[in-house]
Amino acid sequence: MSSEDTRSYFAWNLEMERVLADVLRDQRNLGNKGDGNWKAVAYSTAAQILSKRFGVHLMADNVKNRFKLWRTWYGIVSDILSQSGFDWDSTKYMITVENEIAWNEYVKSHEEAKRFRFKVIPNWDDIVDLCAKDRATGLGAENALDADDIMSKETNEEEAIHSVSFDLEGSSSATRKNIRPSKSGEKEGMISSMKEVAESLKEFVEVTKKKMENKKKMEIKEAQEVVHEVVSELDNIPNFNGALRHRAIDWLTENPIKFAIIKALPLDEKEDYILSFMP
Repeated sequence: MSSEDTRSYFAWNLEMERVLADVLRDQRNLGNKGDGNWKAVAYSTAAQILSKRFGVHLMADNVKNRFKLWRTWYGIVSDILSQSGFDWDSTKYMITVENEIAWNEYVKSHEEAKRFRFKVIPNWDDIVDLCAKDRATGLGAENALDADDIMSKETNEEEAIHSVSFDLEGSSSATRKNIRPSKSGEKEGMISSMKEVAESLKEFVEVTKKKMENKKKMEIKEAQEVVHEVVSELDNIPNFNGALRHRAIDWLTENPIKFAIIKALPLDEKEDYILSFMP
C-alpha cells in the first residue's frame, strides 16, 4: 500500500472542532504558530487534549489535516464572498446568493465552489479567526485538486450532521412567481423590510455571541480556581506526589463532592480516603 493509503483519517464532529479551535488559539498565544504554519508541538498538544477529552485516539496528522481543510474552506468561501452579489448569513452559517446568474457564471471558472452553494459551516467564526492571517500571507486555499482530495477523505457522518446542504429554494418557480411583488414600490418596500430584519438578526446574533463568550470566560476562570484549590490541598499531604498525585488532581477536579470531603477530613486521613475511593 502507498503512504497515501495508509494515512489515518478521523471522524470529526462540531464539538471536537470547537475544542480544537480553542486549543489552537491557546497555542497561538504561546507563540507556537509562525507565518501560517503551526509548530509540531501545537498539533501534538491538540491531539493529546482532544484524545483525552473525547476518549479517542487522535494523532497529530489528524489535527494537521483538519486545519488544512479549514484553510481550504476559508480560501474558497472568502473568494466567493469577495465577489459582488454574495454574502454570508451569520444565522444559518452559509453563503447567500442574490443573483443565480452571477453564481452560475462564477462556478464556471471555480468548479470547487459548487459544493459551497448550500454548505453550512457552523464553526465559520473559528475558521476565520485561525485562518485569516494565513490567507493574507498567501497561504489560504489549496488548489482545486488538493481541495477535492482533502474534502472527500475528511468528510464523515458527524460532519454531515453539521455541514449539510439545504435546498432553500425548494418551492416551484410558479410559486416564487406568485409571491414576487408586482409593483416596483412594493418590491422596494419588501427589500427595505428584509434589510431591517437582517440587521436585527445580526444584532441579536452579536449580542448572543458576546454573552456566550463572557459565560465561557467565567466558566474557564471558575475551573482554574477549582484546579488551583485542588492542587493547593494536595500539596499539604506529605509524600503524595508523582503519577498518583496527578491522578488525584484529575479525580478531585471532576468530583467536587469528593473534594469537599477531602477538605473536611483531618490531614492524616486525606491520603487514605483518596486511595480508598479514587478509581
